Amino acid sequence: MANKIRCADCKYCKSLRPTGNTRSNFYCEHPNHEYIRKYYAEHRIYRLQGFIGFGARYSEEVPVKTSPAWCPKKAEGSNE
Repeated sequence: MANKIRCADCKYCKSLRPTGNTRSNFYCEHPNHEYIRKYYAEHRIYRLQGFIGFGARYSEEVPVKTSPAWCPKKAEGSNE
């Protein structure tokens, strides 16, 4: 647990700011999206799959300190 996974440092964390909006939406674009889909189904999470959160107004800073529980990188790390 010494190595915490941070979305801000992850190459799969992407932001999108819709036209006319003041805050960015952050998503996980990890290629193992099937893992995220299964995690959401098993835990009965009913929201946009891979959604990390909304950023502050006019900011590109990721709104979470560490990665969410459904992070595929965490699953990869637990298998090693």
